[in-house]
Amino acid sequence: MSLLGYLVAIAAVDSLNPTATALQVYLLTTPRPIGRSISFITGIFVAYWAVGLLATLGLARFIQWVFEIQSEWMSLIQCILGIALLYIGVTLNSFSNAHQPLKNKPNSLKPIHTFFLGMSVTLLESPTAFPYLAAIERIAQAKLSLPDLAGLLSIYNLVFVMPLIGLLGIYITFQSKSTELLKRINQAITTWSPKILRVLLLITGTFLLAEGITLILGRLMPSL
Repeated sequence: MSLLGYLVAIAAVDSLNPTATALQVYLLTTPRPIGRSISFITGIFVAYWAVGLLATLGLARFIQWVFEIQSEWMSLIQCILGIALLYIGVTLNSFSNAHQPLKNKPNSLKPIHTFFLGMSVTLLESPTAFPYLAAIERIAQAKLSLPDLAGLLSIYNLVFVMPLIGLLGIYITFQSKSTELLKRINQAITTWSPKILRVLLLITGTFLLAEGITLILGRLMPSL
């Protein structure tokens, strides 16, 4: 699978975010919600893109430093990351406290405030954005130029906010009749996103661990 295809697949799973979905559904049930909904989506996109850019640049420099010392360490780091993802996938319930139903509603619904709401929610949840971490590791290894890196992260984050754009599209199409449908979609995402995330973490962790072990064995036993 190409790097772009890999990232789009991970972003599609990463986009099933119960917290952002619950907030978006709430915003779409308020009077004249289109402006505040768009600003909320924009805040999420900007914050996640910025986090990805900074994390990728930092990881890329670390990878370059590792290769300058001894490239074999990169395979060991990949194995460690794979084991970490497998552990998180097995014990996912311990990390799911952030994805709780919406309890506290925003105090202000002005577009500028919902923009910062989107940013703050994204920044608070970014340390537990495990699919994004796997994507960043792959992007960093690709050693892309800054424009290519920015473009690839833009594609990832466009896919990431696509469900929120879809909810907005449902509201624009059905207006006030969309309330029940939006609530059902929110409930489905809340129910299924942990299960899908668990499968993704286990698959990605297994792949990274197997690839890392293969590279290590290939260096230890080059004749095999």
